[in-house]
Amino acid sequence: MFIPAKGSAPFLHPSRATRKQNHWSVVTRALEAPWYLLVYDVTCQWGHKVSQTSLVACDEALVDMLAEMAAADVHGLACLDRRHGPGPCWGLHWIDAVWKPAPEEARTVGRLLIRCDAESVVRDAFLRPVGEVAGRRLLYERAARGGIA
Repeated sequence: MFIPAKGSAPFLHPSRATRKQNHWSVVTRALEAPWYLLVYDVTCQWGHKVSQTSLVACDEALVDMLAEMAAADVHGLACLDRRHGPGPCWGLHWIDAVWKPAPEEARTVGRLLIRCDAESVVRDAFLRPVGEVAGRRLLYERAARGGIA
């Protein structure tokens, strides 16, 4: 499942769309920003739990998805960042924790902060290191099996 942005976006090709359509700009922005792989369990119509992986291209959508899921249902979260160089290059970082920034830092660091690959450094969504600030809210913390704090 590919989640390009929070909420719905029209889907017509620009040549057939009305002026208010924003689908193509959402997809274009999503190609430049880091993407997230979220692995979690969902309950199917027969009551069985099955694993599902979503590719999420919007920080805000990821925050909303994490808020809706039970801790036991989340198995893993990774960040896919585009690396510039010759040819297509992507890096995968397993995320250990996700925070919502403190109000006074949100403008400068974005919608979420992450800690990846057992590092002690907290980073913004573009993997730039950020300093410690009081007032952050923990949204996700990987346990031995994954999960949300």
